[in-house]
Amino acid sequence: MKKYILFSLCWLPCFLSISFTQNPDLGTIKKKGNSLKYIAIGSSLSSGVRDGGIYQASQMASFPNLLAQQLGITDFKQSTFDDKNINGTGYMKGDVDKNGILTFVKSSTSNLDDSKEITKLPKVTTNVDNWSVPYLKVANISVPENEPGAFLTFSEKKQYRHLDRFLSTDEEKKVAYKDLVQKKVKAVDFFTYEIGMHDFISYYINGGYGQQISFVTRDREGYFVENEIIADLVAKGGKGAIANVPNVLKFPYFHFYTYKSITEKVGKGVFIQRYEKHDIRIADPRDIFLPTEGLNLLMSGSDRGLVAENPLLDEEVLGHEETVIVDFYNYSLGVLAKKNNLPLVDLNALYEKILAGNFVTEEGVKIDPSYPKGNFFSSDGIHPTAIGQGIIANEFIKTINTFYGAKIPLIKISTIK
Repeated sequence: MKKYILFSLCWLPCFLSISFTQNPDLGTIKKKGNSLKYIAIGSSLSSGVRDGGIYQASQMASFPNLLAQQLGITDFKQSTFDDKNINGTGYMKGDVDKNGILTFVKSSTSNLDDSKEITKLPKVTTNVDNWSVPYLKVANISVPENEPGAFLTFSEKKQYRHLDRFLSTDEEKKVAYKDLVQKKVKAVDFFTYEIGMHDFISYYINGGYGQQISFVTRDREGYFVENEIIADLVAKGGKGAIANVPNVLKFPYFHFYTYKSITEKVGKGVFIQRYEKHDIRIADPRDIFLPTEGLNLLMSGSDRGLVAENPLLDEEVLGHEETVIVDFYNYSLGVLAKKNNLPLVDLNALYEKILAGNFVTEEGVKIDPSYPKGNFFSSDGIHPTAIGQGIIANEFIKTINTFYGAKIPLIKISTIK
């Protein structure tokens, strides 16, 4: 199987010029010491994944770091890649050529390729407040890497490489994310929880091929391991907010190529491998085509996909019957929020407004979801820009203010450069 790795079209990191808020009114959120202890629990979104990778500038623009500033926290600690000579996992730049094909050029070198099993990411040697792990899935939060059946052959393992950053060498592969958080987080006044989005992203970018998604789309008979993390933080005295999951399939990455644009370009039907060689079907108008190497070859004039002997692969096309919805998982998150007396941050509704193209901030900034020229989605067409992270941070603030009677000021999006 060939895998397509997300690369970046936007190569310049965004720098933040927003200032810290001084002593905001936190409403019923109480701090035990002089400073509010805020803990972020999450996956790629909370980590700051952007432009097909994670690097210092993207980490600094993560919504937990922006939210911490509005909460008046001046020392929110993250697992940043601080070495100026090692820019995290790097990022890519690219463009759309005259034929409408995505082309990519590496603009940042890094020896920290988290897609390679031999890669050792630098350890986090200090205490942190942002415990999010890039590419973490709900299906794996209670599963150590060395547990038999922890993941299928084609599943991503790089989430564990990022998890290993928080573990000692003798703990690697043996400790699950849930156990890490419960053991390491000793005190908390407030927390945010955001996990689940990457389960859908991983499923879709692999065309559903070799992926397991039922863990978040089907009934687990009332048992939610997520609640063990949430309830533990609440038991330690934390107030918090839980985010639900956007409808990932509507993101620009999955619509750069369309059935119409492809068939108009090639002038004929497209062959797609179903499960194995010689098991071939013809493309359906309801199919979703992923911007993979095979699609680029097809759009560049090769016979890839035009003859049955050289079809597009199953993992390069998402059949309409393979689509799944976020409704069940979002319902489950709503239940967990009520069970723990926490507010639900409706990211799904927020993304719907943004994707509709009519979202304007309170200060009048137009949020453009178009790709690759818009200001909300970064160049991977999936993860948000620094501006997008600011919009998400503001959605948390609005929810917190309403639920806890707080008066935390919103971020001025125009100050995010």
